[in-house]
This record gives sequence, C-alpha cells and structure tokens, in this order.
Amino acid sequence: MSKYIFEVDKICNYLQPLAKQLHNLYHWNAKIDRLQELSVFTIEQIDEISTLYPYEKELRIKKAINAKLNESYQLTDKQYFYDLCLWIIKDWGRILTSNDQSTIKLIDDFLATDKPSFNRIASSSKVGSFMRPTEYMIYDSRVAYSLNWILLSETSTNIFFPIPEGRNSKMMAFDMNVLIRLKNIEHFKSQTTDERDNRMYISRKDKQFYIPEKEAYFELNGLIRQVNNYLWFDDQEKKENLFYTEMLLFSIADKLIFDDITNRVKIKI
Repeated sequence: MSKYIFEVDKICNYLQPLAKQLHNLYHWNAKIDRLQELSVFTIEQIDEISTLYPYEKELRIKKAINAKLNESYQLTDKQYFYDLCLWIIKDWGRILTSNDQSTIKLIDDFLATDKPSFNRIASSSKVGSFMRPTEYMIYDSRVAYSLNWILLSETSTNIFFPIPEGRNSKMMAFDMNVLIRLKNIEHFKSQTTDERDNRMYISRKDKQFYIPEKEAYFELNGLIRQVNNYLWFDDQEKKENLFYTEMLLFSIADKLIFDDITNRVKIKI
C-alpha cells in the first residue's frame, strides 16, 4: 500500500488520447543481430522481425527474451542468463559505460529484493521489465521525465519521482527538477542568510517534493499498475504488462512532452 497519493484519473486523462497512438509513437529500434548468436532467433526470424515497425518488433523481442530469461534462470544456467541480461542492457538499452562484472552483481542485487537500489536503476530495471513485465517496468530518465511533467502539469500530486541521469539535450535544456522547484518557488525562499548559505539547502528543501530514492522504484511500479487498470481497461494483455505504459511514457518524453512544456510554461521576471 502506497503512502503517497496520486490522482490516477488525471494521469490517465492526459495519456488516454496518446495511448491510442502508441503503435505510431514508439520508435526505439533495437539492433537484434546478436540474438541469433544467443539462440533467441534464427537468422530467418531476425530477417523477418527486422521488417516490422518498431512497435511490433519490440513486442516480438520482449516475448522471446522473456521466455529465454525465465527458462535459463529457473534451470540455473547462469552464464546464459547473464549473457541475455547484458544484451538487454548493452545492445537493446545502449548503456555501455560499466563493466560486465559490476553489471552482473547489479542484476543479482536487483532480483534479490522488492526495493532495489536506485543506483543504476535504468540498467537493472531493464532486466526486471523483460523478465517480469507484470511486476516491473523500466525506470529511466525519459519515463520519469514524462511522468513528472504529467503529475506537475495536471496537479495530480505534489510529490515527484527522482529522475535518473540522462543524456537527452531537450530534457536537459528544460530540466524537470527546475520546473518543479519553480512551481513551488515560495517553498525555496530562505528565511535567513545562514539558512540560504547552508550547502545542503536545496537538497533539504527538495525532500518535501520527491519520493526517496530507496522507495522510488517500488512506488513507480505500484502507480503504473493503477494507471494500467484505467488506461488499458479493455485490453487484458496491456493492462497486465507494465511495459505498455512505460513504452508510452518513454516515447513522448522529448517530443510531445517537450512541446507541451514549451507551449504551456510561462515565466514573468
């Protein structure tokens, strides 16, 4: 049971017209050549899947990887399991900065707890989403950016999700944390010089507006389960799997959310 209150209907009202366009909005086009080497697809299947639109291609990949992940995990074929996990993070997710051994430890730690560390959550949650899509979704900068804007602009709540580090130039230009602080600017006014000069001033003020990192992933999954029940009420497959809403939030971050921000935000100085 969450201790945070979100007006889920407002989130769904924002996403509803976009959900109908998910097929066309989703453009992540993963390279899948190595999936032949990993015995996920045959070369003929790879050729066929490569002709599909990104949305259909993604669903085929998720279904196949999910089956292989769970089979190898249950059979304790750890090396094959880790090879699949590394493909998800490095090839599919394009996260290439960390060494394989630290990533494997990250995966083990993630699967051992209900509330995994926020450290490298964009990597570990990718494995979680592929492996247990009814329980876990991907928590990355685009998903959190989109969701926070919806929460902020639709006044669904006054508590937000910490945003993992990202590299998107549009999202960095219109930093969501700054927008949240500007919306609540009265709270950030200092009462004394000593208070303002404290090096922890902003982080202490931020605590009122952000879910703690150690709770954030658990809360995100719970919130999106609620959203799914309304957003995809007439489609059992989409309602059960968190990745449909995740794909939607990911797809709109630097496009429709960016447009919404630049059209709606007004600042007078």
